[in-house]
This record gives sequence, C-alpha cells and structure tokens, in this order.
Amino acid sequence: MSLKLSHCVPEDAPELADAYIATYKPVSARYQATYGKVPRETMLKTWEEDFRKGLECEPSPTQEAHYLKVTDPSSGEIMAYAIWKYLPQGYRTEDDPQVQAESVPGANETLMREFCRMTGQIRNEHPGRREAHWLLLLLGTVPKYERRGAGGLLIRWPFERADRDGKRCYVDASPIGYQLYKRCEFSEDVGDMSLDLSKYEPGSGLGTMKWVAMMREPQSK
Repeated sequence: MSLKLSHCVPEDAPELADAYIATYKPVSARYQATYGKVPRETMLKTWEEDFRKGLECEPSPTQEAHYLKVTDPSSGEIMAYAIWKYLPQGYRTEDDPQVQAESVPGANETLMREFCRMTGQIRNEHPGRREAHWLLLLLGTVPKYERRGAGGLLIRWPFERADRDGKRCYVDASPIGYQLYKRCEFSEDVGDMSLDLSKYEPGSGLGTMKWVAMMREPQSK
C-alpha cells in the first residue's frame, strides 16, 4: 500500500508531540542541551499545546501554515510530520512567533533565546527571502519508520505549486537532514550558523552544532 500524506487536524496534537520527542530526543544535540533536564511529561504537554495552537489558529491573510503528516497505511500511525509555511513578500522574522523563544519550565532558556536569535538572523541573510517563498519549518520521521520515503514525500509537498508560481523553497538544515535535503533538490547552500552547545551546558561534551540554510530554485517543466 502507498503512503498517505494529508493535513493534520487538532486531534493529532498528542501523537505529534510524542512523535516529535521520539524523533529528536535521541539524536539532536540541541534538543539534549535545551530540554535534557525537562521531564518527559512536561515536554509532551508543551509540544501538544504548541501543535494544537498552530492547528487551531485562524488563517492569516498573508501567510499559509501547512501542518502535514504521513501515516502508515496498515496501522494509521503517524510516520513523519512537517510544517511548511508560505511567507509573503516583505516577511520579517521579527514578526514571526515561530522564531520567538517560549518559556518551558526547566529548559535552558538562554540557549533557546540564542537559537531563536540566530535562526532569525539566518532567515534574513539571503535576498531571496525578502520575496514570497516557501519555508520548511519542521520535519521529522519517527525512528521505526525511517527509510520508507515519508520524509522525502513531505519535503517535496509544495514543489509543484512553487514551480508553477516561480517561488523558491528554503530550509535551515541540521546535520541530520542535510543530505536528505540535497537529494530532494535543495541544491544551493545560502548561509549557515553554529552554536557551541558546551557553552550552555558545560561538561556535557555536546560540542558545536551547525545548521545550513539551503535553497531550491523553482524548476521549469
């Protein structure tokens, strides 16, 4: 059976929160440095509220937010998830709540604020981002469903429309996803940022983590 891609609904929020933690907690050094001391139940509640808020918010007249999921055809479980946003000309990160640090009890809030500041900075660097464009805000695959094509399906979701409208697509790639984005037509690196995580969690041995801003140009068929 083929994989099923669809938009999420508010009722998906608890499963999305669980999938997010399953995806990032074991492998993301930034997650470990930021949320490593936060109890799992607190994180589940935090992410569930965050996903539900995004899914229930009123549509913006200038931006589109698409919460997407790929479900397993036999079990109905969420295999992978993504958030794609279509951002208008003149978009400013300062006005975007997605790059604002929110308080999480027990989290390393200094690191959260610095990550959000640097994310905003990298999103302002490339001149193409001042034009209307697509931005992949979040992508994750539940570990037991990796290498089944769900991530690539979500990455390519807006490409047909982006090509038709002549719009670029962007993603700020972590080391985990960089090669996958390369295979999915994000062929240009247009910026980068690095964080020395050991500065925020001394003795953790987490080292420096780097993100690369990547761009996909619209394709003519």
